Amino acid sequence: MDDSPVIFVVDDDESVRTAVRRLLLALHLPIRLFGSAEQFLSEIERGARGCLVLDLKLPGMSGLQLQQELVSAQWKLPVVFITAHEDEDSRKTALGMGAINYLRKPFDRRQFLESVNTAVARAAEAREAREAPDARDAPDARENGSP
Repeated sequence: MDDSPVIFVVDDDESVRTAVRRLLLALHLPIRLFGSAEQFLSEIERGARGCLVLDLKLPGMSGLQLQQELVSAQWKLPVVFITAHEDEDSRKTALGMGAINYLRKPFDRRQFLESVNTAVARAAEAREAREAPDARDAPDARENGSP
């Protein structure tokens, strides 16, 4: 089984999803596209690893509501917001809930890719921390005859 992180893209605009996918191909990671937050939640297994590129304004559940759902479920999926709507309150809320970045469309390609790289790296760090043996559970080297 391939254990590569996946970049999940949720945007209701198909042309944006296509353009974002083209940019993300440079990262050589699997990409999955979704037209709504509900579609994402129904098709992705909880705890899937990677990062989420998320539009703020979506039909039905908004991007902020999806982020809140992930936080409430303790699903540590780093989020990069992309939006055509400049809203300082939404930006503060998104970043306050741990979003990696909040980018206004049209966004700078380099800044976007750097943000996604940061999100993927943060996801990998979180996974390693979860999978690392707890130091308290590790046998003491002295118990094994080591000085």
